[in-house]
Amino acid sequence: MNLRDYKRPFYAINQFCQAHCEELKGQSFRFTMDGGYDVELCFTGEKTLTWRVDGDEPREAVYECVKGDDTTYLVDFDLVETLDTDHRSNDLYVIDLEQRLVTRVFCHIGYNKRLPYLVKMDFDFGAILVEGKETPFRRHCFSSELIGTCVEWHWNFEMWTHHKYYDSDYYTLTWPEDSAAVQNLGGPFELLPSHDDVTKVIKIKDKMYLFCLTEELMERVLQGPVFRSNNMIFLQNYDRMVHAGRTFGTIMQDGKPVPCRTLFGSFGNPIKLPDEVLYAENAYTV
Repeated sequence: MNLRDYKRPFYAINQFCQAHCEELKGQSFRFTMDGGYDVELCFTGEKTLTWRVDGDEPREAVYECVKGDDTTYLVDFDLVETLDTDHRSNDLYVIDLEQRLVTRVFCHIGYNKRLPYLVKMDFDFGAILVEGKETPFRRHCFSSELIGTCVEWHWNFEMWTHHKYYDSDYYTLTWPEDSAAVQNLGGPFELLPSHDDVTKVIKIKDKMYLFCLTEELMERVLQGPVFRSNNMIFLQNYDRMVHAGRTFGTIMQDGKPVPCRTLFGSFGNPIKLPDEVLYAENAYTV
């Protein structure tokens, strides 16, 4: 077979996605969170778990899992009781076995009356309790270490985008002319004052970060026919130059809002952007 003639299926952002990780099956964790509560996760199957916050009864969920490295897991699940409502919620945990630390990101939709599809993120940090061992005092933390760096991320065999990390709360998305992103993404984004959007970066360990992106500006400015607010959270491993994560948000299909949920992955390389992009002002802040 000549691979040049091989007809590939259409890929968006999931061609280089990891397979769902099943390594946590049969394991249980107890997290002590700085927000003042403990959480238990019990992985009952390859894709099922029970979870419980202190004082509540255990609840079941179907989870997703990808890895940032050999000992760092990104686990998320939708709250079953919110699945078919206008208030969908997603719970995400970064389980760091090397340092016995955990980060929780709770995402929910429907809190904003004016922008009902807008995704909100709430963060909490904690440690993994292990019997017989001292509870770690250190924590994952919000970080500005990416500021000044630029990466070209390859999402599939013909689409790649450029990320400029210039601020602790925003990033800029651009794409080269030979990337399929020009056709697949360019139209809606070109209507924005710039391609910036809202982010938070959390340092997990040396050369690994949790990048939390919400298409808040896309929703506030456009409220478009296809793209609505979407949340993408992924572990960026700068040692291996790969990332892996999940989406949580809304897209429009046949004029109706439907959940935007997929696992994705990418590999990257550092780049030098043109000065007009690298030093451009943030169009959304004073």
